[in-house]
Amino acid sequence: MKEYKKGLFAIIVILCILCIFSYFLPFLSYQEAKRATIIKEAYNGNFFYPTFDGNPYFNKPPLYTWLALPFFGIGKTFLREVFFLRLLSLLSYMCMGYIIYLISHKKTSLTILSLLILFSSFRFLSFCFRIDLEPIFVLFVVLGIYFLQKYRETLLNFWAYSFYLQFGLAFLIRGPLYFFLYPALFIYAFFKKDKTLIRLLIFPQGWLLFIGIIIPWYLIGYLKFGSIVFEEFLKSDIGERLFLKKDPFYHYLLALFLNFIPYFFLIFLKSKILFQNSSKIFSEESLFYLSLFVIPLILLSFTGEKFDKYLLFIYPFVALFLSEILSKLYNLRFLIFLSTILMILNALAIILIKASTLKDLKFKEQIFIKQISCVQNLYFYQKINPLVIYYFDKPIPLIKNEEELNIHLKNGNPVLVPFKIKGYTPKFILPDPFKKNKFWYLY
Repeated sequence: MKEYKKGLFAIIVILCILCIFSYFLPFLSYQEAKRATIIKEAYNGNFFYPTFDGNPYFNKPPLYTWLALPFFGIGKTFLREVFFLRLLSLLSYMCMGYIIYLISHKKTSLTILSLLILFSSFRFLSFCFRIDLEPIFVLFVVLGIYFLQKYRETLLNFWAYSFYLQFGLAFLIRGPLYFFLYPALFIYAFFKKDKTLIRLLIFPQGWLLFIGIIIPWYLIGYLKFGSIVFEEFLKSDIGERLFLKKDPFYHYLLALFLNFIPYFFLIFLKSKILFQNSSKIFSEESLFYLSLFVIPLILLSFTGEKFDKYLLFIYPFVALFLSEILSKLYNLRFLIFLSTILMILNALAIILIKASTLKDLKFKEQIFIKQISCVQNLYFYQKINPLVIYYFDKPIPLIKNEEELNIHLKNGNPVLVPFKIKGYTPKFILPDPFKKNKFWYLY
């Protein structure tokens, strides 16, 4: 039991260190600044329909923004809004850890091993202090599988309703990404002839609850703003990311493999034993976890544009699967010791990488904001800068065509653009805080 306690202690210490480290971090990307800006504008009055730069924001559903508002409010009191927004991600990971404990039937050793494996993933652990949707979406996905598990054990409709409730809430955080789990559940239920699971997946009252959760926000938005509500989803999420842009098919397969490569290597070393004793090693639970990440992984690989963070919601099931299999191939004490070392090295790598650029990042952000903050009646041309909007505390108009740009420049109105404009001399050339060798030009 001492080894388990050491592993748990290591997890707590690493999360605390990363929490303290995040206190000193400015915005790390435009994506973070954009999320924070949406939350800030919602806090300032645009609650039911969050806005970005004063315009209704329908690219992502609103639940993450709503959940982040109390954290922003507390942060505003202490003048540390960015840090407190990061706490939402950290708390989501901590709650997820407890749900994994419940999914594992309160098996302490397997829970700790699963979390150590999970936090050994560079991509997954690096999101523990990100201002982003992924950590809380992962929490809702894991919570949904726990509700599913409870329904299969008890057959109580309470857990079926709970499953569809979190499904609806998860949709209001991340949109349709959760749907990639459904084929996995159906395929598993079909091959295992699990009538209980099939009954849950086609539960009519549950689907009505799900629809009742997600439809009102979109319906009222459509009645108020028109088709713009669905424009980003149809154009970007469906048109571009699914069909137009084509990243390699193996992109997601490679990303998952690299994030858990030490553990796949351990399985490879015992592959002979694995095949010889597969009926004993592959339990019902391990096959269930396997289906929860392999099938979504394959389906996502058929999409066009690929982002590694879209895999994070299946990583807990990868960790659960690996812990189940490895614990039958190796000594548990060895596994916990190794995964603890790997998690510590992973955390150190994350801290060192961020720390190595922290001074330069802070300097560039301060210079950028200092030069821009004194500008009156600022305009953007073609591209919005979320960092500027966040610190300006008011919407900044976006110029979209060259004719309008020339009128503003001739009238002496300041315009911020991410490239040089022929025929005009910029007043300031500002280094982009987040992109190397990139500049913004103030005319």
